[in-house]
Amino acid sequence: SRAPASLVRRAMAGSNAKKRAEDNVRRLLLLQRAINISAGTHGVVRLGLYRASTYWLFHYPLFLFAFGAAQFCYKSLVVVGTPSWDTNGALVDGGGDLTLTGLTSYYHDIIYVCVFCLTSTSLVSDWFWFLILAIPAFATYKLWKDWILPWIFTPTSDEAEQMNRANETKEQRRKRERSEKRAGNKRGR
Repeated sequence: SRAPASLVRRAMAGSNAKKRAEDNVRRLLLLQRAINISAGTHGVVRLGLYRASTYWLFHYPLFLFAFGAAQFCYKSLVVVGTPSWDTNGALVDGGGDLTLTGLTSYYHDIIYVCVFCLTSTSLVSDWFWFLILAIPAFATYKLWKDWILPWIFTPTSDEAEQMNRANETKEQRRKRERSEKRAGNKRGR
């Protein structure tokens, strides 16, 4: 996985694209190492050394879920952040910026939660599996706040107009009535 870093050094693109490509390669390498180390630690310690105290119906599915979620998010970040090269080996695009907010930020958060859960459950206690519930809890919160709540409580145009009229001052009401009267006079001609 070091090949892209050496290609970044000899790229002929602008300095911003080169810097972003180097940052993306460095960040993706760090995330991959974190995922592999936490999964390896969990596999060796919890599923290997303490195998007798591991309840297979509980630990194996949670391990697979956490590792799978982290890998899915990592692969998605790879798709976004991979630089593109032309046939001569020159950098065409530095890849997407992985430090932006939005979906890439959520992918990073999911990876961090999964890595923490895998490491802490292997070294400390099984109770840390409950932290993985933060992922669907936050997803439910965002879904409610950004999609469901506005869809349910969006007023109709008549309700919005009534609310605007109820909240307007006397001066605003006079101006509105004058403009409505002028509009009515122009139509009547």
